[in-house]
Amino acid sequence: MCDSVIMAASPQMPVAVPSRGQQDAAVAQALEIARESPDGAQDPTVSKILEQALSNIWAKVQAQPSSYVMTRDEFAVFNFFQNRFTGNATAIMARRRYWDHARA
Repeated sequence: MCDSVIMAASPQMPVAVPSRGQQDAAVAQALEIARESPDGAQDPTVSKILEQALSNIWAKVQAQPSSYVMTRDEFAVFNFFQNRFTGNATAIMARRRYWDHARA
C-alpha cells in the first residue's frame, strides 16, 4: 500500500488521500489552467482546487495576521484572487510581508 492511502474508519475501505506533493502539484496545475484559459477558472474541478487552496492560505494568514509569510506557491494562488481582498488590511500586510521576505 502506498503512503498516500490512509485507512478509513472501516479497515476494508481504504481512502486515497493525496500527499502534500500531489496536492501542491494539483494546485499548480489548476492555477496554470485558470490563468491560461478564459474558461479555465470556471471549470468545477479547477475552481474547487483553487478555492480550497485559497481557503487554506487565508486561514494561515488569519491565524498569524502580523507574522505569516506566504510561500511562493501560496502567493501565486493568493495573487490570482487578489480582487477579493481589495482594501483588506490583513491581506495588504500579508502581501507586503511576502515581498519584503522575497527581496531579503
